[in-house]
Amino acid sequence: ALQREALAEIVELHDRSGDIDYVTCGVGSYFDFYKIMPTVHYPEKLGSGLASVLKGVVKNALVTAEAHIRTPENAETVLSEGHADLVSIVRGQIADPHLAIKAKEGRPEDVRGCLSCNQMCWGRRSRDYWISCVVNPSAGREFEWGGDRFAQSKSPKSVLVVGGGVAGLEAARAAAEMGHRVTLAEAGSQLGGAFRLAGLQPRRAQILDLIDWYERQLMKLQVEVKLNTYMDAAEIATFGADEVIMATGSLPPETGFQKALAHLEELPGIANGNVFSAEAVMAREARPGKRVIVLDEAGNWKGAGTAWKLAEDGHELTIVTPAAMIGSEMQRTAADFPLRRRLAQLGARFVTESGILEWSGKAAKITSFLDGKEEWIEADALILSTTNMANDAEHHALEEIGISARLIGDAAAPRPAPYAIHEGRKAALQIR
Repeated sequence: ALQREALAEIVELHDRSGDIDYVTCGVGSYFDFYKIMPTVHYPEKLGSGLASVLKGVVKNALVTAEAHIRTPENAETVLSEGHADLVSIVRGQIADPHLAIKAKEGRPEDVRGCLSCNQMCWGRRSRDYWISCVVNPSAGREFEWGGDRFAQSKSPKSVLVVGGGVAGLEAARAAAEMGHRVTLAEAGSQLGGAFRLAGLQPRRAQILDLIDWYERQLMKLQVEVKLNTYMDAAEIATFGADEVIMATGSLPPETGFQKALAHLEELPGIANGNVFSAEAVMAREARPGKRVIVLDEAGNWKGAGTAWKLAEDGHELTIVTPAAMIGSEMQRTAADFPLRRRLAQLGARFVTESGILEWSGKAAKITSFLDGKEEWIEADALILSTTNMANDAEHHALEEIGISARLIGDAAAPRPAPYAIHEGRKAALQIR
């Protein structure tokens, strides 16, 4: 409150003396770093409160509100409530460079929303290549793809996309945008694949909004979507599409293999039961009991977000990671500290720079990679967030019968979502 009063006094002074024409109001600082580029941990329209304070003291200058104003709806709310004269939407226009024209034309439902994830924009700072965007891989590749637009194919083809995760969704959408006749076959009852499970983690519902956006776009583009439709190689061959894109995703290995303990091909004692994958937890296929250990190998949202969900559901949580901190891979996106803070508030125990040597069915033997000390931690269940295996069997079966198909996303190699969406777009653009 004191900082706001001091800032308002300074702005009012400069406004009164005619030294400023406008003031831009964000949040955070290098003393409160994590709000500068707010992730899902923070509410939307984050900068509107301070903007309203400043607007109340100026008589001449215009006030611009920024910080987590993601959508046209956010912007209209800030302006209609008189909190600011203008709004600044940056990441939202990286996610969809057509945001302003879509809003002007009265079709905000067509805006592809920013996920507030920072993975490919802020998260790529200080690196040797351009920023991009998880949901808009054309960002930064304008020199290659001509921006977020599609040229119509001179010879439209029939395209079969097998798999409705984000790789398949983007491939189907982009191919249809180019005028191809597209069929999307998904083995499950819903679109989204593993990305939908990520959207069920706390405060990550923007992912579900993105999947809803894909569904609307596919409907408008007249893509034939077939749910509950598993297609094997023979059925794909019989379908007879001109082009086949395989986006069949990946599967948990269920071996407990840890890269930091590579001499153990399988976690000793895994057959004792009460071991579940992070995917099974988020899909509500597992009943993990009260005390839970989460092995988070990669330090990313898959493990940490699942742990957060378990903690919020009231489980007594221990997180084991080979990294030096929980959420290590998330550090570059400024999502790690707020997540660790929340987990700590929920009573989670952190065991870092460690691995699991054995599982008894009721306890895990933990080893420290620093000093080799071992301890047993009792638990009702062990949750594994380890590297998945590509689900590429049907692609190999197609190769054996001489049918060419493009392999994309996790089916090519399990990786984070940006790579899957990029490969979906790229595969579609390669269809001539």
